[in-house]
Order: sequence, then structure tokens, then C-alpha cells
Amino acid sequence: MTLVKVANQGEVMENGGKEINVNGTRIALFYSNGKYYALEALCRHQDKPIAPGKVDGEVVECPWHSWHYNIRTGELLDYLEGVKMTTYKVDVRGNDIYIDV
Repeated sequence: MTLVKVANQGEVMENGGKEINVNGTRIALFYSNGKYYALEALCRHQDKPIAPGKVDGEVVECPWHSWHYNIRTGELLDYLEGVKMTTYKVDVRGNDIYIDV
């Protein structure tokens, strides 16, 4: 397990996302219902950034073509079965947010 500090609490607004770069890997960090979630930053449809997408509970909608992903599991919720984005464990310590990469 390699924890990397990626943000401070308050940098990601409720029901919002922020793209971060960890050692060359683009990751989307989301905050919803008091929890942080992290998954790969590019939608599987056309490799567009997903962090600016609309978040509702555990679902983010890609702002480009409206694909929906579960931000906890990475699973695509519509269109194709078996499509899943990589997720990352998030650990909050005090004011610091870490991702296990």
C-alpha cells in the first residue's frame, strides 16, 4: 500500500470533483454525502475528463456524453455491461486526503 497525499479537505466541494495527477496517472477525486471517492479520470467512452461531471449520491454523469458511473465501484451504469473504471482507496487523516496508488 502506497499512500499519496492528493488534497486537503475543503478542496473538493460537496457533490463535486477535482482531477489530480499522481505520478503521471490522472485520477478524479469526488466528494459526496460526506465521503471521498477516487477513480480514473477519463471516461471510457471517448477519454474525456469526468471530474467536472454532475455528482448525485454515488453516481457521476460524464459531462460530455452523459455516461453514468458509480464512483464507489467504478461500474458503468448504462449502455454497456462489464465496463468498469479503476477505483482507488481514499484515506482521510486529519485535514489531509490520501489515495492508495
